[in-house]
Amino acid sequence: MESKIELRQRMRQGLREVPSAASEALIAVLKHHAISWQAGNTIAIYGGLRGEPDLVGGFLPWLCENGHKAVLFTIESESLVPRLVRKPADIIRNRFGVWEASSDCKPIEIASLDVIIVPGLAFSTQHLTRLGRGGGYYDRLLAHPECKARRIALAHSFQLIDELPVEPHDQRVHEILTSGS
Repeated sequence: MESKIELRQRMRQGLREVPSAASEALIAVLKHHAISWQAGNTIAIYGGLRGEPDLVGGFLPWLCENGHKAVLFTIESESLVPRLVRKPADIIRNRFGVWEASSDCKPIEIASLDVIIVPGLAFSTQHLTRLGRGGGYYDRLLAHPECKARRIALAHSFQLIDELPVEPHDQRVHEILTSGS
């Protein structure tokens, strides 16, 4: 089994080569899946990096148009803080180049999140584990005792692996959506 370091390197390279059409296909799968969500749900998305689906441009407007509350996170003291976003002006780039909610956006309780779209570099189809980028931000969020949200990952086919190296702090997702889903 590859180490986490080796897997991260391989997956980052793969993400650099993802055509925009592949990311758009993942957004389409997510929208189709989200049709069944109850109106008014609070949905947390991530502000992706290169090769990751553009949830800010491709999914955030759809969420708002379909009566959901949209959330992006800000990083504060090594933790992700959920904040409601309503318009493009509510979103800024953070020090990592990731979209996040501005500090002017209202923070909400973790317990109020219904669905979290969780980023990752690789995912285990067998155990629903994920390999993040190494900062532990999402593992800490998902391990929070008040976090009861449904955890959904979006993955290109090359990001799906039978088994990932897992440590005790690593958190799982509930489902993985691919453009083949």
